[in-house]
Amino acid sequence: MAADTAQLLPFELARVPRGLRLALAQEGIPFRDMAARPEPSDEYGRFVLFDSHMEQCPLLRPGQQAIDIGILRKAAAPDDAFEALEDERSATGTWRIGPLELREEIACHNKLAVRQAVMNGLRAMIEAAGGIWLRLAPYPFPYRSALCFRIDYDEYHPGDFRRTLEAIDGFEHATSHYVSGAAYEKHREALALLHGLDVGSHGYWHHIYRDADENRRNISRGIDVLCRAGIEPQGFVSPHGRFHAGLLRVLESLGIGHSSEFGLAYDELPFFPRESSVLQLPIHPVCLGLFLEADHAATPHKEQPSSPPNGKTAITERVRIDLAQVHFRRTARSRYLAGLPVFLYGHPTRRIGRYPWLIRGLLQEIADYPAIWPVTFTQFVEWWKFRQAVRMSVWQRGEALEVCIRSSSKRFPLAVEYCRGEQHFALVPMATNVLRFSPDALAYERRRPIVGQASWRIDPAQPLRQRLLRWIDWERVTPLEEIRGRSVRQVAKRALRRLRDGRPIAARETSKPITKHASTSTTC
Repeated sequence: MAADTAQLLPFELARVPRGLRLALAQEGIPFRDMAARPEPSDEYGRFVLFDSHMEQCPLLRPGQQAIDIGILRKAAAPDDAFEALEDERSATGTWRIGPLELREEIACHNKLAVRQAVMNGLRAMIEAAGGIWLRLAPYPFPYRSALCFRIDYDEYHPGDFRRTLEAIDGFEHATSHYVSGAAYEKHREALALLHGLDVGSHGYWHHIYRDADENRRNISRGIDVLCRAGIEPQGFVSPHGRFHAGLLRVLESLGIGHSSEFGLAYDELPFFPRESSVLQLPIHPVCLGLFLEADHAATPHKEQPSSPPNGKTAITERVRIDLAQVHFRRTARSRYLAGLPVFLYGHPTRRIGRYPWLIRGLLQEIADYPAIWPVTFTQFVEWWKFRQAVRMSVWQRGEALEVCIRSSSKRFPLAVEYCRGEQHFALVPMATNVLRFSPDALAYERRRPIVGQASWRIDPAQPLRQRLLRWIDWERVTPLEEIRGRSVRQVAKRALRRLRDGRPIAARETSKPITKHASTSTTC
């Protein structure tokens, strides 16, 4: 192959961090591993990405250029950007919204900001070297964003449940529902109303365990509740948004295709953690419940010098609802203008069910955005896996670019985005498998960066007491008689639960087997 016909895309990857591969896959930029022993007739990419922190510049072929991505490690200073993209730890996040201080356990890093910093840095390096930045669009043509509201059914209240379903009437195609088995096992009439919707599991007991066997039993048991009600569950979301590597292995072993934990990532494009088969669908981690439960901010605004001390009663519920409504609308609008998914979530009991007009008004407003895709999580997973499987190559043909794609199906209409700088892009549909266009002939749109609507921070690591309780897997959801096993963690948890309940620690532990609903089968 002549040097001037080397492909502009895909990029050739030498030895690079896994975090870069993850970011490129999210971005939709094609890449492949650099051949160890290339044949003279092989097609090859013009740009070779390598990390000088890991190896020296590899041997190049005629026409190839090396790009050292090692300098991008400080794109998210002071942390190593690539390590941050792979970090699976969580910490307490705090948002200051008006007079309220909201708290939730979320991922330690804002991975969207880290990924964008890395991709913007890489794009500038590629463009400076005479290359282009062209990616598969993150949505089927002609959409610019996607809308899904996730509903987590932690508890059951008949009135709140009914009002929630009434609120989403007509928007079922933009919602996904995740059910806690213990809360709904005895309410088959409620589960019957979820038939035909996109329904997944939220476990049986509303807790994520540190022990793999306990997790497998709990998740399988929740799936069995839905199967016995005639619902084939799609996906799983973790109680409290928590994530750890052991949970991921259990989901893989059960054949679960997608999950959504803001303890791993939030407000980001989907991705496969640890090269897993379980797709993560990051979601906005702030829900209505946080507004209703939040304390008054420790430091009042200047315009509120006489603000009362911390306490939920200091601010009326109506003010909290108004603040939540403004926050969700601004968040949705900002994400839409940035070309990011609008994935929100909430709970029916004492939340959406008490304020159904809030969720309905929000869905009505967002669904009216131009070129937004109302979609369920299951449908979006199908799209994202389809997108991941597409292979794309780009050549320079005189003043034009030639884009070739290979795909095993035509289930979704594809498009490519040609980018100039950080904010200007042109969306070009792929009507056929080969497309030629001149970048100067395209119409460009301005993509606005995410606008922060609230000040927020990630708190430092938990003190020793919280870390010890987390290690013990402290919780009060699982009935004491179902906390089984002889590990140090399980023995300690049983002892603490007995102390809390006023039971003697030396009391004989029950050997009663778990009910027949604890099957590990996930077949409906």
